[in-house]
Amino acid sequence: MNINRTVRVVIICVLAWTLGCMQSPVFAQAKKVTVLWEGKSAMTDAVALGFLSQMKQLAPNVEIKLYRNLKDIQEAEKIYRESEKNSDAIVFLRSSGAEFLAKEKPAIPTFVGGCNNPAELGTIQNLNAPEGKITGVTYFIPYDKRFQIIKTLFPGVKSVALLAEKGHPATPIDQQGTRDQCKALGLTYNEVIASNLKELVEGAKNLAGKVDLFIISGTRLAMDNVVSLLPIVNASNTPIFSYADRPVKSGAVVGLAAGDVKLGRMLAESLVDVLVQGKPVSAVPVKMDPSPRININKAMMGSLGLKFPDAVLKEAVIVE
Repeated sequence: MNINRTVRVVIICVLAWTLGCMQSPVFAQAKKVTVLWEGKSAMTDAVALGFLSQMKQLAPNVEIKLYRNLKDIQEAEKIYRESEKNSDAIVFLRSSGAEFLAKEKPAIPTFVGGCNNPAELGTIQNLNAPEGKITGVTYFIPYDKRFQIIKTLFPGVKSVALLAEKGHPATPIDQQGTRDQCKALGLTYNEVIASNLKELVEGAKNLAGKVDLFIISGTRLAMDNVVSLLPIVNASNTPIFSYADRPVKSGAVVGLAAGDVKLGRMLAESLVDVLVQGKPVSAVPVKMDPSPRININKAMMGSLGLKFPDAVLKEAVIVE
């Protein structure tokens, strides 16, 4: 009798354990996530790297399908439409992705990243309590914070020239933010909005000697071609400040930028909050890097005869 009772207890315990396991994330059907972006972007590669790494740590059972460097937004749209039907969530990276989503009402939780301010792109109205089914992360840094650094490191600056790419989603945002800060600080604003490298170089050449600082926008044409601008920089002794960190390695003397890999990790945390923990999208704010880093090219600093405060140099990422 005691043996039978023991057997029954064991069977009940085994059944309870099995049912509990079947309901746990490990035994449950794996969630599916589609990650995509159009075009090539080193910044987006870094965001994706941070995202995938953090997802392995936080939710290894989530199945991720990656579509990177897609030919154009039309190809990306096709994958997006298919993913709405067969995925549990979508991660649509880059500003072009956020701009696309501004015209959509996603059927499933959708996340942006590697993009400029989603509010300015029209994707989300309230970054603190996202409406609809879209949230994510942004590399956006308020322009007053950027210009605090500019005024600290270049106190004598009286005029600037923004270098940006025609037709890029980030260009109007960088134009407006830079122009507004120049107006507030009494600086003269100039710009070169170029369709190709030739226009970019010619525009910068025309402004050389007339401005105190070139500013590289967060657009690919400008970020990828700093090396082509160096003869102008050296001839006119006009330094370059960058809205991203990568151009600092190419010859911009200073850049203030969010951590792309860090943002990717933050993006993974937001996705897990929604997809695994069950939080509503409206309870997961769009995240920004709380502590963007100053990057300084020490060789360019010396070449241009610049001296920066020791306190800034101590905290900065120094590129030799």
